[in-house]
Parts: sequence; C-alpha cells; structure tokens
Amino acid sequence: MIIEAREDTITLRGSIKTNIWPAIQAAAALLLEHHPTGIIIDCSAVDKITAKGAETLADAFRYIQERNARIVVAALSPELLEIGKEVPGVRSQVSIAATVDEARASLELEEVTPERGKARLAAVVPMLGEWQSAVDHACRLAIGQSTEIHLVDLIKVPRALPIGTPLPERESAGQQRLETGKALVAAMGFKVFAHVERVRAKSTGLIDFVKQLEADYAVVSIDHVDANTPQIEESDAMSLAEAADFEVSLVKGATTGHEMHARYIIVPAVGSWSHALEHACKLGHKDGAAIKVVSLIVVPRTEAINAPRPDAEAAAADAAKESARIGKQYGAKVEHVVERVRDPIIGFMKMFDAGDIDLAVVGVMRETTGDYHIAHAIAESLLHELPCETVFLRTGE
Repeated sequence: MIIEAREDTITLRGSIKTNIWPAIQAAAALLLEHHPTGIIIDCSAVDKITAKGAETLADAFRYIQERNARIVVAALSPELLEIGKEVPGVRSQVSIAATVDEARASLELEEVTPERGKARLAAVVPMLGEWQSAVDHACRLAIGQSTEIHLVDLIKVPRALPIGTPLPERESAGQQRLETGKALVAAMGFKVFAHVERVRAKSTGLIDFVKQLEADYAVVSIDHVDANTPQIEESDAMSLAEAADFEVSLVKGATTGHEMHARYIIVPAVGSWSHALEHACKLGHKDGAAIKVVSLIVVPRTEAINAPRPDAEAAAADAAKESARIGKQYGAKVEHVVERVRDPIIGFMKMFDAGDIDLAVVGVMRETTGDYHIAHAIAESLLHELPCETVFLRTGE
C-alpha cells in the first residue's frame, strides 16, 4: 500500500487488507491544518479492499468528525464500495463521491463557522420558494439600518445518505441561485454573504444556522414555485416560527416579478401589531403605499352592534395614537379605523372582499396571552385563503 498526501487529498494505491488508519492519521492531521473544512481520500488506484481494510475509512470519519470537518471518499469502485459497506461505520457515515473533482467542489462550499461582517444587524434569507421576494422583503426591512444580508442554501440530505455526501447537481443549482441572489442584494446596496448548509430538515437546519451566525431575523418564503426550486412545507414553516427564538417573517403569495409593489397594506391591531406596523411602513415606503391599521371591537350577538364597549374603545383610541406616531416616524401614510364585528376573524377577512388590498402583515407575539389566539387565527386564515400577499410576523424573544 502506497500513501501520498498532497494539498487536500490523501491518495491510496494498492490493496487495503488491514486497518491502515494509524499510518494515515499524521498526514490527515497535517492536511486539516491547511484545509479545515475537510479532506478527500482518493481511492481511484485501490485495487482491493477487505472488510477489515474498510475500517480505515470508518476510523477516518470519526477522526475528521471530531474536528468539525468533512471527509469524502472519492472514486472507490462499486465492487469495492459494496465490500466496504459491510462495515457499519462506512455504510452509514462515510460520504462517497464519484470523482476527486466532485468531492473537492462539494468541500469548497463548506465553512468552519458562518462568515459574518461588521454590520450591527444580520438578516437571513433561505433560498426557498419565491426566495427573490424574501430577499426583497429582507432588504426593505434593512433600509436605514446597519444590516447585512445572509443568503443560505439549505441542502436537504436524505437520511439514507451520510450528511456529508456530495450532491453535485443540487449543489450546482444552489450555487446559481446564490449568485443571482447576491446580485439582487448588492443592487439594493447591502453587504451580502452566501452560505451552504447541509441539513436533515429545513426548519431545524435554519434555526441552527441562525444561532451559529447570531443573526437577528429571518425572512422565509413559503410559496411553492416548481419542482426544481427547493421549498418548505407550510406546516414545517409554522413549526419553525414556533420553535425559533428569533424573529421570523413567513411570506406567502408573492406577486409576479418578485419585487413588491404594494399600494394598500392592512395590519390588524392584534398581537404584536405595532411591530407589524413598523414592518408594513418599511415594506411599503418605497412604493408610497397606504397603510390601514384595523382595531376590531367584538360585540356579542346578544347586543346591538353599536353597543358601548368602553375598554375596547379605549384600546382602539390608544391604537390610533400609536399608529399615527409610527406612521410619522417612518414617513408613511397610516390610517387607523375601527371595525365592530361579531367574530374577529370572519370580520377581518370580510375586509378583503373588495379586492383592493395588496399586502397583510400580522404580528404574532411569543407570549400566548391576551389576544394572541386572535392574531394567530387571523394569520392562519390569511395564509390558507391567501386573499393577498401575507406576512406572518413571529416576534423574537
């Protein structure tokens, strides 16, 4: 057996009949110093491998994993690969690539830790669904603030494969989307970073990435585009919003062309409505949108619809003052109205019958107190019926 170590690759030649990891380990350690994201074991010149010899690959995987890196075995013939799979650690954990070039292209996407710039705030946009719309949302929210935009391609690796397995076609398509996304963000004047994360589930993968990056908020498109564009199921996205401790905007119903052109935005004065109004002001300011904040006064059917409701009327008056303050702060056209309804969800949804509303922003707080259930129910109804583009804004802790 001949062992050669050069750049990011250990090349094996000959027969692997016993566990030769002790002979390889020193070379692997040296390569990792210069290639901390991972290394390649080139088996194109291996003519024989036994089950005992395959333990070399299992030991290599454990060693590399302990150093938070990847190892990819390249060009092992199908016959020898089947022998190697007799070893449990190889079958379930060692990543295989058809060629060294394929392995290297995959490893080049890795980061030891996600790169972050010097901006005060960081926004994350996963390349899912109508991701261009999510990028536009994130950039609009960032206007006037020290914010950098982080685009992340979440590559879902099937559980039947080791997490580090190269997926050349998927990785290449993801890189094309990231390059397009970077150009969109740069054109809007923001610093942009691109990342690739290999995940088992998009929701938990995104949560883990945001935590590593120490980002402030995420904007996620939950639209379905086509079979070639990665997407997140709405149920998975809702689980993401519930589980994340950072701010999440779920965006659905993006208009054709991806860039928002909202003329009329509506915000129900429930839940975290003042924060939702701030979002609406930022999202609609560029297009000169008119924004309406709606206070819902619920009157039981046993009473006349105009029956006095002192507490609700006082809350509506306070909401009117706060709406005016926020509108003035952002230079936006904000109107406050009161709607007396029998049912807050049905009453609010009827406001879309005229068909003139372009965007709805609903703020749902984390505390399940007060009118939380109303805000959550309105958001779910909007996402389900989708009378216009909708933002489900889940506030952070």
